Amino acid sequence: MGPRMKRLFVLIAAAIAANTTPALAQEPTEVMVLGTYHFSGGGQDLHNADVGDSRDAEQQRQIAEVLDRIEAFRPTKIMVEARTERDDALNADYAAYLAGDYALANNETDQLGMALAARLDHERIYAVDFQNGMAFGAMQEAMQANGQERLAAQFQAHGQAIGELMARIQDGDVLDRLRATNSPEVDDLHDGYFILAQAGSPQDPVGAREMGAWWERNLIIFSNIAYHSEPGDRVLVIYGSGHKHLLDRFFDRAPGFTLVDPLDYLQ
Repeated sequence: MGPRMKRLFVLIAAAIAANTTPALAQEPTEVMVLGTYHFSGGGQDLHNADVGDSRDAEQQRQIAEVLDRIEAFRPTKIMVEARTERDDALNADYAAYLAGDYALANNETDQLGMALAARLDHERIYAVDFQNGMAFGAMQEAMQANGQERLAAQFQAHGQAIGELMARIQDGDVLDRLRATNSPEVDDLHDGYFILAQAGSPQDPVGAREMGAWWERNLIIFSNIAYHSEPGDRVLVIYGSGHKHLLDRFFDRAPGFTLVDPLDYLQ
């Protein structure tokens, strides 16, 4: 690198330092993404665990222990996997719960989100989900149509790994399950989306299009969370564990945010 180029880099660095905006110097927003299994158990994802009913007495005791731990994070806002267009209805249910006129349903939004918000005297919770669909069947058909047997075998092996994890989740209590769904092992399972992204051909890249939609969905969720966040907030995001990998990385790299690991509170 010549002297002129070195001087140019020095000038650029000085300009960046001199023009640091006040927003970058503000107190960061702490974000904890609590990846969950679906308390209702069935049908929402490609793989689902049979976890019983979260409203039975024993699971309620286990959930209370989880809430004790997460409460130590002292979240100032709680955001959940409910579509943004349901925000008013969600908060109407929450207001009814605070008034003693609503029984928490068998799902993680109610059992974790509403229950903890009530403990902390929050006025509301936040619906931040966005849906755009994912055609798993189309990607599998594209593998078959394009003779991608190796890819199909990789995806099958990946599905077996998820199945083994689901079996372990079924055997544990609520705290054990949440430790599992927030573990590095589950984070690594996101690699399966890169298997799917290869499905199809250059003329019809079915997998790449579907995975583009998956990234779009999670970027919009990230944007929705950020929209409701202020400097100094401690935001608890309660979401299906499949989303945690991307949301963690978005918040880890976004200026103004500090990522908090839920395992620090669950272990």
